[in-house]
Amino acid sequence: MRRLFILILCCIPAMAQEKEVEFTLFGEKVSRLNIAVPDFKLATPTPSYREAWKTINEVLRADLRNSGYFKVLSQERMRLIRDPHDGPLNFADWGSIEAQHLVVGSVREKDGEMRIEVRLFEVASGQSIVAQAYRTGNLKLARKMAHRVADDILTHLRNSKFATSKIIFSKESASKLDPTKRLKELHIMDYDGYNPLPITRGGIAVSPSAIRKGNDTMMAYAVYENAYTFNATYGIFLKPTLQSRPQPLFNEQDRRASAPALSPDGKKVAFSIADQGNVDIFVMGLNGSDLLRLTHHPGVDTNPSWAPGGRSILFTSDRTGTPQIYRMDADGLNRSRITQQNPYNDGAVWNPRFDYMAYVSRFDSKFDIFIMDMQTRRNYRVTSQQGSNEDPCWSPDGEQLVFTSDRSGQWQLYAVNRDGTNLRQITNTGNCRHPVWVP
Repeated sequence: MRRLFILILCCIPAMAQEKEVEFTLFGEKVSRLNIAVPDFKLATPTPSYREAWKTINEVLRADLRNSGYFKVLSQERMRLIRDPHDGPLNFADWGSIEAQHLVVGSVREKDGEMRIEVRLFEVASGQSIVAQAYRTGNLKLARKMAHRVADDILTHLRNSKFATSKIIFSKESASKLDPTKRLKELHIMDYDGYNPLPITRGGIAVSPSAIRKGNDTMMAYAVYENAYTFNATYGIFLKPTLQSRPQPLFNEQDRRASAPALSPDGKKVAFSIADQGNVDIFVMGLNGSDLLRLTHHPGVDTNPSWAPGGRSILFTSDRTGTPQIYRMDADGLNRSRITQQNPYNDGAVWNPRFDYMAYVSRFDSKFDIFIMDMQTRRNYRVTSQQGSNEDPCWSPDGEQLVFTSDRSGQWQLYAVNRDGTNLRQITNTGNCRHPVWVP
């Protein structure tokens, strides 16, 4: 397997951790910028404001670090020069510790609200890039405000954002009526694992697919209805918004539906149907019309995933004897095999901004995650033999992956940058699977 090549530009031991890092992805040269984020000035030093101030500093730095675009300078390094709140900014000082951008902010109470003022500077020129004020009457929204600040910085410097995004996932729990029975309910949380909330209750819901539709999120998912009974059925349900009641899209007892995937335009859903031992991929409109069979093969065809523009679909098929990734047009024509190197490949998802796909390969009964360049078919390994790693899904900006892993003994969600760095655990309780990352 072709592994990621990382080039550290500076080899001076005392400075290596703070130097700009460049890495090469399939010939694409990507660099991280050094950004300094000193503690914001706390102008209202009450206990409640101090707690909010601490949260804002921590979350903002984490967001910029997690973006994959920046190297956030350490507090120890920034203490080598004068505090930015103690006088006029000296950009030569910030340049001396190799900061390329500088974020200066303050937190204070004004007119009964928390006011956050932020300025972003380019160190080389001393030019102000962003000058923005944020207000909220609820100090408990400090995390949300920090995510907004991070996204504004990312938008101005990289024309990208992700910090205000959400992750939907399936979480297993015991039934309150019968603890011997396991339920799986869908939840939504901030991208970093905070503020989880249930979306479905009291059943078995898995494999969510979600897209941003207007000002809300549309979601399709698979449901196992009447679980643990003779009348159990597999179906596909739709929530036009996360607050709306679920609507059945496909629910037939003699044909099991699974693995839904909403089209990027929010007009269709692709999914698998198991009928008399055969599994094929179908597509239909969200009003239940125009059901169309896309694959016609005695093998198992499943796990459809749309290309960003909606013109192609990736899917898994065992038509050659073992599961492999295939590509076809949205109407089922022009099918071609994508993966060739490993005997078992599954779960492909298209990157929303780059012509890459992430997928899983099995080694010794466990899975690891790979990324492939769809043009050259070259790939590299993102995880390596730390439990089984499955269910990859891209962040909205295409720079990160969320996935599931049992490396801790339970299935939990993890995130990693697309170069394989900055691995972090997101969830800590229950068995969590099937993440989908939405704007």
